[in-house]
Amino acid sequence: MLKQRIITAVLMLLVLLPALFAQAPWPFALLTLVMIAAAGWEWFRLNGAPGVPALAGGAVVAAGSAAMWQIGWIGHSPGVLWQLALLLWVLGGAWRQRWEVARDNAVTFPLLALYGLILLGALYTTAPWRVVLDHWLKYDKLLLMVMAISLMAHDEKTRERCWTAFTIAALFTLASSYLSIWWRLPWSRAQTLGWGGDHSVFKDYITQSVLMVLLMLRGLYLALRTPVVWQRAAWLAVAVLAFVCNTQLLYGRTGYVATAVAVLAFVLALVPVRRWWMALGLVAVVLGVAVLLSPTIVPRVALGLKELGQVPETTTSIGPRLYFLHYGLELFSQKPWLGWGTGAYHGEFCRIATTPEWCAAGSFHPHNQFLFFMIEHGLPGLVAFAGVFVAALWQARRMERLDRAVAIAFVGVAGVGSLTHSGIWLANEGLAYCFGLVLVLTAPRLPSPQSTGAARG
Repeated sequence: MLKQRIITAVLMLLVLLPALFAQAPWPFALLTLVMIAAAGWEWFRLNGAPGVPALAGGAVVAAGSAAMWQIGWIGHSPGVLWQLALLLWVLGGAWRQRWEVARDNAVTFPLLALYGLILLGALYTTAPWRVVLDHWLKYDKLLLMVMAISLMAHDEKTRERCWTAFTIAALFTLASSYLSIWWRLPWSRAQTLGWGGDHSVFKDYITQSVLMVLLMLRGLYLALRTPVVWQRAAWLAVAVLAFVCNTQLLYGRTGYVATAVAVLAFVLALVPVRRWWMALGLVAVVLGVAVLLSPTIVPRVALGLKELGQVPETTTSIGPRLYFLHYGLELFSQKPWLGWGTGAYHGEFCRIATTPEWCAAGSFHPHNQFLFFMIEHGLPGLVAFAGVFVAALWQARRMERLDRAVAIAFVGVAGVGSLTHSGIWLANEGLAYCFGLVLVLTAPRLPSPQSTGAARG
């Protein structure tokens, strides 16, 4: 090895010294470019790339360096460019292995396809560039989901740490909601006292209701999983308290529906089909008691039904959603195949809105994520977004029964939330949905029949 290294060094010096002392700079630059290409090839080989892809990777690295030389960035390039290149060079090696993990999850390709449509929508949009860029940044949650899947799917310790961190934060929020019945907490959003008022703590009651549903599902999961009696009772109590919080202490009608969907989906996914009639009866009793005892559900639902007949004059809660749905579908019907482009909804809605007040009320988003993608990306956007939910259910199908029940329930919650709000586009709700989906969809998969057969063999 030492002899080989010495001979290699001597031969390289015989090439390097003439290039170094040549009057023209191009021999040294060309030699440097060859070394950069070799370094690129070796980097790809170290990260498991086979021969031809590694050679192609080295060629791409060399071509990029040559392009920077040609445009004059060698001596006067932005400092951030080199920092970014260094970061990608150091961290990128792990991404090949992480990509293999991520692509094994059914939702990865639908997420990337959806974000690809968002990128392509900039080619034909009617929106200003700053709005397009804002949409790209808002929807980067889709890419973050893929990254998070690559970190958690085959690393149960990391996944459990994330679950623990979420559970601690959610328990604090849950406790704060109950304490705010008697005391005005400085960190609480709502400052109403007494049973029956709004006791949302952070952001708004819609976001909190999503988090409480996820905590409820986590509590049910741990209660059914743990063999220790007192722990089982404690986690069951957490699940019940989260359920009561959503049905008795929060004002969100989306939360009411999401909670009902979560309970129903969890129970039906857990029990055999032959016992569904018993499960449906039990769920109906639980939800019926919650409605009867709640001081908020009946008045809020009654108000919503009253608002249905006041569209489009009302600007309360239900009214705008129906108004946005009506004119959103009109925008979709005008360009159903590709849509209006990324970020175009804001300007196009104001173009057809009947009054400046409605323009101001609905110019940000149509309160329906499915409709949002339909307007901006047409039928491909609708298919891609719906494909995420289909893929999520397919991924859940491959899990152990209890994990599958949790996953199906929260996918249902995300679907309901996307019908009543632009949950993915919004910051807080979007992160809650995306983080929750990653947690429930990275549960360990059941062994395939092929692997089981091989193990038996």
